[in-house]
Amino acid sequence: MTAEQWKQVDGKLQSVLSPVVKLLIDGYEVSLALRQVSQFRNAIVVYVNGEFRGKWLTEDCEERRRFFPCKKRCLTNTNELKKMGIRSKKEIQKYKEMATCNAYSSAWTSFKAMKKHFETNNKSIEILEGL
Repeated sequence: MTAEQWKQVDGKLQSVLSPVVKLLIDGYEVSLALRQVSQFRNAIVVYVNGEFRGKWLTEDCEERRRFFPCKKRCLTNTNELKKMGIRSKKEIQKYKEMATCNAYSSAWTSFKAMKKHFETNNKSIEILEGL
């Protein structure tokens, strides 16, 4: 896709009332829609071949690697570590790195991050409809 086409997709995903944008990505039909995910927050929701399956977020599969965001989550916070007697910044950082897990989400909060992920993990991206 060209930069102009990406701008058109970004423009269509500015309103919750806008229609769904469909892309053909390496043989998968990917539908993108801006939806409300909490009271004051919107995000771009991804549907692959017209559906979303929760197992894509929990199991390692092709759809998860190609289309869904991965966010690193720390299982401990600084206050908990300080209660355990760990005070130095170096030690706190070491424990935080050890207690990190990957959490996958069904929605993108940043269009730029989604675009970069799609371009990095897929070879062919084309617009099907919605523009």
